[in-house]
Amino acid sequence: MHYSMWTELSLLGYNYSVSPPPLPLTVLVWTPDLADALARASAALARLDARISASSFAPAWDLRARWSGYAAALQLNRIELEEIDIIAAQCGLRLPGRPLPATVLDPFSAWECWGVSLAAPQRHWREDLPFTFDLPEGWAKAPILVRALALLDAWASKDPSLAPWLALPVLLHRMGLTDRPLPCLVAGDPGQRFAQGPRPALLMRLLKQIARASEDSLVRLERLEATALRSAAAIAAQRRPGQLATLGRLALTCPCLAARTLAPQLGLTISGAGKLLERATRLGMMVNISARETWRAYATPDIALALGLVPPARGRPPGTPSPSPALDTVLATFDAEMAEIDARLARIGATTPRILPNH
Repeated sequence: MHYSMWTELSLLGYNYSVSPPPLPLTVLVWTPDLADALARASAALARLDARISASSFAPAWDLRARWSGYAAALQLNRIELEEIDIIAAQCGLRLPGRPLPATVLDPFSAWECWGVSLAAPQRHWREDLPFTFDLPEGWAKAPILVRALALLDAWASKDPSLAPWLALPVLLHRMGLTDRPLPCLVAGDPGQRFAQGPRPALLMRLLKQIARASEDSLVRLERLEATALRSAAAIAAQRRPGQLATLGRLALTCPCLAARTLAPQLGLTISGAGKLLERATRLGMMVNISARETWRAYATPDIALALGLVPPARGRPPGTPSPSPALDTVLATFDAEMAEIDARLARIGATTPRILPNH
């Protein structure tokens, strides 16, 4: 009876050993290595933010950044779903050879809410916080990026969901570090759930994650722009382009395609859609990523390279197509239809992606 009583009391918290709160990231002693990591992360973040603000392909990049950021958040929560699976599900495609996600939870349950928060008007960073946040020691003197990471650290220790990881891009924007939320800037460490590990090492890892995500996303933007420019040049060089231009615009928001998913969108038969995709592949607009003869799956070159689905080209990269009236006409059409792309992105963000059965 005595043992049973104290067992129950311990479960209620009477025999619970309380650990001291972790040292806030805002009071850590700055070493040369930490200062260098902060400078690199801040510079990489600023370069990406400036570049995105000046790119006409920002809406298409934003969608790709959401996929990579959401994949990073899933990995931080130990949900084994890769970026290619998220992209394929968002594009309504089940890629051959990819296993179904082995999880009893809905991995896309936070997708729609995240899209709403990314598109919400800018507010003060304290608004919408689901917990009470008392400013830690050293907050006033800490760099803004470190403040955001300290807030992320406090949030992650209180909330086991994806929300803390997904909130960082919005926090960076609301704190004035970015001109717009950059969804690729999802960073964190599973140890933050339990305040484990040395705090300076944690801050170093977080800063390196920010730098890597910014640099990788800048490379992805350049690949996206180069892919769109080369596709436009290839279309302009065709005497009878047919539906190639429509396919090029569609691929900006739906970069993974198959004949059975493309056919209803363009009003073609499955056979006609397959021939169009094969033609686009010969022109370098798409890449076959399925390595099979039937029910092939295709992706744009920028996505295929980013996910390692095709090896990078060796030697000097191809040059930028020379300006020409025909190319200018195609590019002007691309720019004129960015409003349509924005509308498509809004529709995509309003629905939860789902894994489709294989055919």
